[in-house]
Amino acid sequence: MIAADWLAAGAVALAGLAWLLLRRRRGGADPAGAARERERRARALGWAYDETVTGETLFALRGEQAGVKWKVRCREEAARGGARPALSWATRSVQGGATELRLIGRARYERSRAHVEPAIENLSSLALSPREIALAQARGEFVERTAPAEVGGAQFRSRFAVLARNQRLARALIDQRTEALLRDWPGGAAEDRVSVWLDWHGLRVDVEPGGPAMDEIEHLVRFGLAIASGYRRHAAAPGVTQFMETQPGSAG
Repeated sequence: MIAADWLAAGAVALAGLAWLLLRRRRGGADPAGAARERERRARALGWAYDETVTGETLFALRGEQAGVKWKVRCREEAARGGARPALSWATRSVQGGATELRLIGRARYERSRAHVEPAIENLSSLALSPREIALAQARGEFVERTAPAEVGGAQFRSRFAVLARNQRLARALIDQRTEALLRDWPGGAAEDRVSVWLDWHGLRVDVEPGGPAMDEIEHLVRFGLAIASGYRRHAAAPGVTQFMETQPGSAG
């Protein structure tokens, strides 16, 4: 009986240890400790770290490299089954004169295409500012009328759709490095989670869901800077620009 009790107690202890390790691996055991570790790592990388919670923002990091000032924001957004974390990397150090680029998973692109026109038509009925309506209309028309560019390898094109204002821009931004960064995204499934906009508001990369783990944040920063660097090279290089053919549609 004593031996059985010891075995039962040992099993309970092992189960408890496994649960504790799982929670720590997911970052839920010690939020304060995780925040201190993020701050320590940010300082080591020369980044600023801000744990001030405002609205849906959980924390933010800021940095600069090669003249590109950027910000990463970890926010909590509503989702089915409860709130989930999401990441965004953004910079205004590179800006387009209009909507320049959209990168999104191929399946997500196909789904969104079916909802572009109704979304554009219903914008005026939403509680949006004129600035927000103009941005949403421009993006909707861009997606509706721009065909995906033929860039990257066959496997990349099966996973992602790249809509660019011209073919030269698409080739400048999607190279072996950016393909590899998407392929090796921490947590995988970048085609279901990562999207990019480049327009007059700047460059923005969203990761949904994207947790507070520093390995994913650092990967996101590398990817954002790679896209920004490609856009700067494209803007500075002389050459003939061939604009992408637009698709027929109702958007004027």
